[in-house]
Amino acid sequence: MITARWFWFALALLLLAVAWPISQRLSLDRSLERMFPVDDPDRIEFQRIEDEFGVSQFLVFAYRDPQLWAADGSGIDRAMQWRRSIEQTPGVAYALDLSRVDQMLTTLKGPAGLLGAFSAEKTSRPLLDTNNKLAKEYRELFTGQTHSAQTDLVAIGVLLDRSQTGLADLRQLANSAPGGLLVGHLAMVDEGFQEIEQDGNRLGIFSTITLSLLMLLGFRSIRWALIVVVVVQWSLVITRAILVLLDWELTMVSSMLSSIVMVVGVATTLHWMFGYQHFYQSNADETNLELRATGALRASISRLWQPMVWAVVTDAIGFASLALSRVGPVQDYGSMMAVACGVVLVGIFCLVPTLALLPMGYQLGNVPGDVWIQKNLQRLLDGVCKHRRWVIAMAGLLLLLGVAGSSRLKVETDFLKNFQSNSPIAQAYRAVESELGGAGIWDVMLPAPKPITQEYFDRVLAMEKELLEI
Repeated sequence: MITARWFWFALALLLLAVAWPISQRLSLDRSLERMFPVDDPDRIEFQRIEDEFGVSQFLVFAYRDPQLWAADGSGIDRAMQWRRSIEQTPGVAYALDLSRVDQMLTTLKGPAGLLGAFSAEKTSRPLLDTNNKLAKEYRELFTGQTHSAQTDLVAIGVLLDRSQTGLADLRQLANSAPGGLLVGHLAMVDEGFQEIEQDGNRLGIFSTITLSLLMLLGFRSIRWALIVVVVVQWSLVITRAILVLLDWELTMVSSMLSSIVMVVGVATTLHWMFGYQHFYQSNADETNLELRATGALRASISRLWQPMVWAVVTDAIGFASLALSRVGPVQDYGSMMAVACGVVLVGIFCLVPTLALLPMGYQLGNVPGDVWIQKNLQRLLDGVCKHRRWVIAMAGLLLLLGVAGSSRLKVETDFLKNFQSNSPIAQAYRAVESELGGAGIWDVMLPAPKPITQEYFDRVLAMEKELLEI
């Protein structure tokens, strides 16, 4: 391996060149239903109701308008203008606002003359007629759906078509509205996965920088700091390309792939680095630094290749065991990390020999406080061995405390708590929850007879009353 290092290095570069464009096609799966197994009854029923009614395509577009109920109808005119802008957005199937409610009243008022019995006053906006009893009932009926009763928040219900292509445009439109908000299942999931994807990228970048600086400051070796970065980034590109070829996608869980690959790559590379340092220092009689470095690298790999392989294999087996989970993203994460572990191992053996023997200084720097650290670690080991019974007893006590505490853990089911409290989506949901009475929707499916009878309608109305009393 050391003798043919340039061949393996060239092969690694060739693989990198081939894998790079492929790796850019790796996407993030943004579906929540994959959190459930394929045969899970809840997932099956959700998919069924989604196919029938498209319930997750519903959004609430909200904005502020203190003059909504202006007598001249300008507030409702503004609502109509926003609705028309929404309906012109590609991907929007339908929108409901106060102007449509007003149109319902206008229709009733016209040919049938039904409103004449309630009000003799002629207005261009029947919904604003304070003497119109039916208009008053309509305003109360749509409170919490098209407007808030206590504040100046105005809401427009938006139904997307199956393409779901209008979300980004609607978000831009909401940002242009006064106090604009956009909430709903799709909006929350889309923004949540955007945050997850960005956090995964940030975590990978920060972990790379932090660990590189740690190695640079701790071991005073630019070479080995760069080796770690090269190995990890090469492994990430190859792994992502393999995932694309396997037709896999990143999920909510596996979005942290880069940071975990960093941990595996750093740990394994450090293992080799310490072995190299040991053999380099023990061969101080060799005056030719290149031969000394080559001998140290060859001796360290001969001694450490088996521990390194088995350490990575152990990691891969641990990650692969997640395949036993019933949660789809957890299964995918385990499989992806098992693949990544194998790629890291290949990357280390292909890249490290060449990079470690480049003529740019073979000696590692001294770790600051190395003598003090070794002295105190030895003292700690002696203390543990001397008082091992007390140590075991304390460990057992901590284990019992951990078991007792873990039994009181609760599963957080509020997806909104995945966001920071000051994030736009969290603030939007708080506004809608407090001013419109809730942004969440529960869908209840009922079997219906053919033809539908009056008795069935009565039973549905009775059930509706029971639900409203909850």
